Amino acid sequence: MANPQPSKFKQMSAKMRLLVVALFTLVLSGIINFGINVLFVTLTAIMVSLVFEIMFAYFRNLQIDEGWLYNPLIFVLILPPTTPLWIVAVGAGFGAFFGKLVFGGYPKYVFNPAVVGAIFLMISFPQFLNTEWFNPITGLIGTTTPVSTWGRGSDVFATYSIVNLLIGQTPGLIGEVSRGLIVVLGLVLIIAKVIDWKAPFAFLVSMIGLGYAGQFLLPGTAANPDLNIVFEKGFFDPLSAVLVGGALFAAFFLLTDKPTLPVTNLGKILYGFFFAFFTLLIRVYAAWPEGVIFATIIVNVLSPIFDAIASKKSVSEIITAEVK
Repeated sequence: MANPQPSKFKQMSAKMRLLVVALFTLVLSGIINFGINVLFVTLTAIMVSLVFEIMFAYFRNLQIDEGWLYNPLIFVLILPPTTPLWIVAVGAGFGAFFGKLVFGGYPKYVFNPAVVGAIFLMISFPQFLNTEWFNPITGLIGTTTPVSTWGRGSDVFATYSIVNLLIGQTPGLIGEVSRGLIVVLGLVLIIAKVIDWKAPFAFLVSMIGLGYAGQFLLPGTAANPDLNIVFEKGFFDPLSAVLVGGALFAAFFLLTDKPTLPVTNLGKILYGFFFAFFTLLIRVYAAWPEGVIFATIIVNVLSPIFDAIASKKSVSEIITAEVK
């Protein structure tokens, strides 16, 4: 059989089309919340990623895989709306090449390509990725978000109402702020069997469970006196922990990335639990106010181990298995 013609697009599956529609819906919500710059960010990420996809397909004599829209859309949704376009281009190219194409494209990569690009930008350009947050209510650029407020031990709901947290009227990443819409889209994708419910369920339950556990295991008499006020003010409040930052977006759109998700049921539950654990650990003790981005890479690495534990097979057998 002849090889596929280079630079031809592989037909998207019905599930991938639904997933892309959901991501475009979040992009549209981002445009409504943050303005037209989100559209330019989206177009830049898609075009740069597509250039790399076309070059890869041409020189490898392969088709452009069905994830050519999926990965840059995820990347856009984990960026601040104020990200300069040249930085978007750098991150999109880095994520597409080093996170996806060097592994053979979708679904062969082992690290979420969008997160690879975002982490590269967060480390290389922190002044643009971590300090300039657009407030859709005031129209001003500030340095705080709901998750950074949570990280200081302040009452999140005293600053941001639950309604604004749900409809997207708060500073934050493009795709994380419309939390009500995220839940609706996530449930639709689960009902349509586009994504598996086990990892998101395990993650959200673990976030709440670990939150309650934190209230008992980490009281106000912490060894670090600077943390006393944090614990006294309910740093581990389960509701606010889930509603701030990218927790809900991660639950339905990062954990469920099929190439990086364990294939066994127990593996998916372990994946969700440890995603919650590392998210909270990073939020509490690391220099970064948000934990879901770095937690994604950590559990991506551990994914084969979770499957090995669940299936009682060796890790080498798991990591060489094809994603069906």
